[in-house]
Amino acid sequence: MKQADLKKQLMSQIDENDQMEVEKVERYLDLVKLYRKMNASIAKYGPMIEIENGSQKFLKPNPAISEKIKLSSAIIRLGKDLNLENLNITITDPDDDYDESELT
Repeated sequence: MKQADLKKQLMSQIDENDQMEVEKVERYLDLVKLYRKMNASIAKYGPMIEIENGSQKFLKPNPAISEKIKLSSAIIRLGKDLNLENLNITITDPDDDYDESELT
């Protein structure tokens, strides 16, 4: 879903004269933007990243994964605070979807 379409949908569900509600929508959209960036980072670098410390090399989980989880929770909480009718809004592009075989 495009950012403009998401904003239009969110604005239709709130009182646009309530500046507090409008601000919450803007924060919601900012969080969605960051969530998408975390998806892009994970897609680019993968779930594990290689760390080089002097002569040592080791793998560790991509920190974007834990940030993505935090952002997801924040988006859900803010959506509930906005009393959104449809909290199952898709916030990723269909091209960003994963294959179930990637989970094993």
